[in-house]
Amino acid sequence: MRSHHLYLILFLLLFPFFATAGVLKGKVTDSKGSPLPFVTVYIQGTTIGTTANAHGEYELPLDPGKYKVVSQVIGFKQSIFNVTITGNETIQHNFELSDQDLRIKEVVVKASDEDPAYRIIRKTISRRSFHLKQMKSFQTGIYLKGTIRSRNMPNSVFGIKINDEEKTQAGKGMGLDSNGKGVLFVFEEDADYYSQLPDKKRTVIHSVRESGDPNGLGVSEFPEVISFYENNVDLSEQLNPRGFVSPIADNALMFYKYKLLGEYKEDGRVINKIQVTPRRLYEPTFTGVIYIVDEDWAIHSLEMTLTKKNNMDFLDTIRISQLFLPLKPDVWVIKSQVWYPTITFMGFDFTGNFATVYNRQKVNEPIPDTMFSKKLVSSYDKMANKKDTSYWTEARPIPLEKDEVKNYVFADSVHKRVTDPKYIDSLRRVRNKTGIFDPIFSGYSHYGKAYKWSLNVSPLLFAVNFNTVEGLNIAPKISARVRLDSLGNSLDIKSAVRYGFSNTHFNGIARIAYVHNSKSLIGKSWDFGLRGGKYVFQFNPHNPMPPLYNTISTLFYEHNDMKIYERWDATAFFNKNYGNGLKWAAGLSFQQRLPLENTTTYSWRSESGDGYSPNTPTDLARYTWEKHDAVLAAVSVSYQPGYTYTQYPDYKMAHASDWPVFTFTYTKGIPNVINSKVDFDKWRFGITGDARLKLFGSLSYNVAAGGFLNDKYVSLPDLMHIDGDQTIMASPYLQSFQLANYYRYSNTEKIYGEAHIEYYLKGLLTNKLPLFRQARWYFVLGNNTFYANQNFYHTEAFLGIDNLGFKIFRVLRVDYVHSWDGYGKQYNGIRFGIKMGQGINVDIASSKEEFQ
Repeated sequence: MRSHHLYLILFLLLFPFFATAGVLKGKVTDSKGSPLPFVTVYIQGTTIGTTANAHGEYELPLDPGKYKVVSQVIGFKQSIFNVTITGNETIQHNFELSDQDLRIKEVVVKASDEDPAYRIIRKTISRRSFHLKQMKSFQTGIYLKGTIRSRNMPNSVFGIKINDEEKTQAGKGMGLDSNGKGVLFVFEEDADYYSQLPDKKRTVIHSVRESGDPNGLGVSEFPEVISFYENNVDLSEQLNPRGFVSPIADNALMFYKYKLLGEYKEDGRVINKIQVTPRRLYEPTFTGVIYIVDEDWAIHSLEMTLTKKNNMDFLDTIRISQLFLPLKPDVWVIKSQVWYPTITFMGFDFTGNFATVYNRQKVNEPIPDTMFSKKLVSSYDKMANKKDTSYWTEARPIPLEKDEVKNYVFADSVHKRVTDPKYIDSLRRVRNKTGIFDPIFSGYSHYGKAYKWSLNVSPLLFAVNFNTVEGLNIAPKISARVRLDSLGNSLDIKSAVRYGFSNTHFNGIARIAYVHNSKSLIGKSWDFGLRGGKYVFQFNPHNPMPPLYNTISTLFYEHNDMKIYERWDATAFFNKNYGNGLKWAAGLSFQQRLPLENTTTYSWRSESGDGYSPNTPTDLARYTWEKHDAVLAAVSVSYQPGYTYTQYPDYKMAHASDWPVFTFTYTKGIPNVINSKVDFDKWRFGITGDARLKLFGSLSYNVAAGGFLNDKYVSLPDLMHIDGDQTIMASPYLQSFQLANYYRYSNTEKIYGEAHIEYYLKGLLTNKLPLFRQARWYFVLGNNTFYANQNFYHTEAFLGIDNLGFKIFRVLRVDYVHSWDGYGKQYNGIRFGIKMGQGINVDIASSKEEFQ
């Protein structure tokens, strides 16, 4: 109650100051009357100001006093307006900016002389490190407004024509006009930003608003100030993991050509305007103009553009505009930054602008250590997403445009409709309807009221396969989830049944787990459960041979590479994820393993061949394989250091780091318990990670060592298996061997090493090759190696082409692979792959296993 009284007293004390604040508002145009977008309007001699919107409209709150207000934007001469504020009046003033008058120095230029811009650029490069490191600490207030617009709707999608009426209806559903134009999304945020060398950062978000979600949280980390003082400008890994060469990088003269367009004076300083052009196409470079302050050799402002010809992915173009102001002698701070992305996709044409205004900048002033504690990179005020429209009307420095206001109204009304319980339930009933062919092609799903429970059955079409043991077999999978409360707790059930028409075996298995998800820390969870039944498994628990591939290779080529056995299974497991990079899992299992034999010779192959191979791998004939019982205990621990967090109003979310993931697993075969025969101790330690090499691409690696401390009785499923591949399709990258036989290297070695390394050039070299650079195909090369001793190893090298596809659908890859092994054999082959492919793990210590 006392806090409410305190707030009331503070409000009454401060009210006179709020009430007497005035406003300077108006429009900024060029000399022809055309509006100028995102012009900076600020008080001369300070960094306090605002930015006009895309239509040139601005509003600048001012306390009583006399001011010189400056209007400034790249390419135009600044305009100054003297204004006196006496109370809470609103003063209207329109700025008209004329083109910047550039002066060219008269010098005698010889044919061998270089452009004067090069001298200026060299001076700026020599001061690059100074400007980069001069801000030991930096504080600023930030306002961000982001808007995404549609400029066009397609006439057809996937070859299906869309008539005008359908386009109009689709446009109305998204709040667009009949031409498919309009705002799709708009958001605003107000925050404070703190940074301190070498790498401490923190964003404190005070308010946020999203169209279409009254409780939306926007972006937790604002678009950072893009520092062109860095040699390598890292915009986003999605745009280019190599980054882009700064026009003032130490090696910039190798990548750019420069031309001095002229100079002008501003506040007593000489500003040089320099045109920046890449020396070669398809290099990670910018095109644009940069303004350099003479003598300070600092960036005054710039406008840089990237396109596909600058080795950029995902977007079609992006334009970046920045303006700096002098805070003190030789210290220039960012005042405004605007991103202008565009992308076309399947006939849709989208554009955006993300304007950031910086105020209250402080350089090299103390920042409390508590600001960077608890590994928080971002935090939200408790009521950040609860501010009403009246707050934003007063607080926003960039006025909303008419179509943005319209989008807020439209999107918020849509949100009310789609979040209405009656509407949600109507959608649920529609989703629960099942067509005649749905169980065959898409499966069956049913959702309970308020989605408190769900039931899913896999498509029967993909549940039918063929192998030499079961012949034709059908193996549908059934899963269910029951939400126990609103806190993220649930009961997850997975089950599978399987019938082989040749061996007439019926199998069934089920897994039930209680899952608890932390409400306060997203990513923190634990679960425990049981699994039991009798089912069919591959000897390698990683399932290296997909059943569909085995069906095709068996029927068409008589290559029955998938080797299977049956087992009775009773398992208890527990998994814990702390949400900070540390997680562990444990399991205890009783199994009865049952050998299986081929029961059919059926094939579609017209030519007579050698017939099918035995179901027990011939490479494993040296190991005992019999019906036996096994009691197994397993534990695994993984840790990735360096986690950071974002504190949202009601919960915290973890962010993975650039550190590698360290994993240790240990499995014990326990003898003489419930007739268990197995007796072994198996371990493995692995390190998985990525390293960005900037202009040189990126490196991904997965290295491991392991072995058996004890191998008194090791059954076939318990051997150390590598994930081989004998199909033309690539097996999961960075964990498989593309040319290795499935079971030739299964072993009980006391120690072995395994490494998977891939080097992605990401446009390096291919940007010099015709066709490759236009198609944006990238080289990838690497090595997969298993080594136990000089007579028992497999290594393979590969060279591939990555990023195959079109537009944003670039998931294909093709590799040429050559291998060598300890048997003196060499093999080569082609592998086609999809980069999103992942392996399937059914280890007993995992809660993510799937039934084959």
